[in-house]
Amino acid sequence: MALELHVWGPAFGLPSIDAECIATICYLQRICPSTGWRLVVDAPSSSQGDLPLLVDGAVRARGFASVVSYLRTHRAGACDLDHALTHQQQTDSTAFAAFIQFTGGPLIDLSLYVSAENFRNTTSSAYTAILPWHRNYTIPPARRDLARTRTAHLGLSSLDVSVVGEEDLGLGKGTPGADYEAAKRAAGLPPSNRSGQPPVLSMGRGKGIGGLLSSPIYAARFQLDALTNGLLEPLSDLLENRKYLLGGNEPSSLDCMAFGYLALMFYPPVPQAWLKEAIQSRFPRIQSYITCMRGELLGGEETNAANVWSISTKKKADSGAIHRSSLPWHPQSSPGLFSNLSTAAHEVMFSLPLLSTLLRRDVILHPQGKILSRRVASALPSPLIVRTLVAFSAVVTAALAGLAIHHRRSPRDGDLVFYALRPAIFQGGFGGIGEAESFLSVFANQIARPGAAYS
Repeated sequence: MALELHVWGPAFGLPSIDAECIATICYLQRICPSTGWRLVVDAPSSSQGDLPLLVDGAVRARGFASVVSYLRTHRAGACDLDHALTHQQQTDSTAFAAFIQFTGGPLIDLSLYVSAENFRNTTSSAYTAILPWHRNYTIPPARRDLARTRTAHLGLSSLDVSVVGEEDLGLGKGTPGADYEAAKRAAGLPPSNRSGQPPVLSMGRGKGIGGLLSSPIYAARFQLDALTNGLLEPLSDLLENRKYLLGGNEPSSLDCMAFGYLALMFYPPVPQAWLKEAIQSRFPRIQSYITCMRGELLGGEETNAANVWSISTKKKADSGAIHRSSLPWHPQSSPGLFSNLSTAAHEVMFSLPLLSTLLRRDVILHPQGKILSRRVASALPSPLIVRTLVAFSAVVTAALAGLAIHHRRSPRDGDLVFYALRPAIFQGGFGGIGEAESFLSVFANQIARPGAAYS
């Protein structure tokens, strides 16, 4: 049975709009004959997108690393591009693959999704060409929200700003001078601005040096350049003057991974092409490597999204469109009207703030068999007990605070009287001393009054 690879659709002349999908396509294109696998455009209902997906009978492998591992384990040695690598080269391949994924992913997110201008003018229209009409309202915004979440720690939210065109941002708009020029234009008089003399040093927003430096992309350009150098400098040092990253006469899985990410940095025709500019100006060796890998892994051809869409949406594929491409594109199975309506309703519900929170499911069920796990008792107290103690403590604290406030507002009427008790005399072993003193005091009084004792 032929392998079946499900990927996001093509864009920017590349076979996919996703970096890992491009890497997986390049890997299978290199190791498998065109009759040994099929390439299917798909769009999962999950906004996170569990693609690429390799289907081999009942086996499912998701992600570039899982696909490579499966082919290396369950296929012959010809399906492993890394079979000739030494142990040290395999270690370097694993480390650099993780480095590219960890560092290159946020750069692509910033360029294609977080940047409002790039997303509006380039990325959104690219999704329109590869998605059904009803899914363009849910998938691109969801993918952009996911990219925002992944790049929030970088502190580059200033890129997510809608840029107003220059025609809406005239020089000194809102000032008396601008109002005067507007009145002159309304009266049919020529403006005072000399068209032959461009405002090179104008500090108005959107014009000249001041407007250039105040735009969101240039305000964050220093940090973007630092992130770009953090990825491209190690790759350039690893490549040196060789054709492939790890040397040798054949590309490895690391070359497929690197091309997948670098291609989405270099080829998309975005308005703010800071990634492409960095590659062209500071890393010409990386630019030559990207061009070489495109010819080596994809035959140098540009994928036409319209032709691929015509193939994937028809039950009977266009044979002419298939022969014009070196990739084995095949139509996807038709889900039917009920499935389409169910998918559309599911995506609409999950796009609503409240329903998405209530309906979200974080449990993934795998059909490989029933695997029962034993529940381990926790040594921590039950959440119910913790909540009860917290509620009881809150009630007691509130009651004490209420009593204190009541006492403060309602003081006691009248004066306070304090009683001081005479301190007790220590008797010890002479218990009769107190009585003797009382008797002597009475006797002394009798002596002081003569005749009182004989009356």
